[in-house]
Amino acid sequence: MEHWGLRLRQALRSRRVRKLHALAVEIGVDQSALSRWRNGLPISLANAVALSRALDVSLDWLVTGRGAMDAHRATPADKIELAALLFGELSSKDASTLRRVLVTLAQAARCRARDA
Repeated sequence: MEHWGLRLRQALRSRRVRKLHALAVEIGVDQSALSRWRNGLPISLANAVALSRALDVSLDWLVTGRGAMDAHRATPADKIELAALLFGELSSKDASTLRRVLVTLAQAARCRARDA
């Protein structure tokens, strides 16, 4: 299984990051942390988020390897196409039920974010 440090190396190459010091300063860590991460050693969620933002790569791809490096840039049309691929086989009744569940979850998430 490929460790996430290999994806980090790929992202660094893709984004043409040659000097780790500038990236380390940008995300507020020591350069040695970046070196450890390139070898696949653990990273905190906060640092993974900062790193994915600084490199402009998908957090899910960077940490887990799922999806594509640039998946976070997907357009609404891409998202609709993905939903059709994932849920296209649903019956009308199941699609309606799923829609209600997703709306309820989204509302709960908004309430939770507002209360936090």
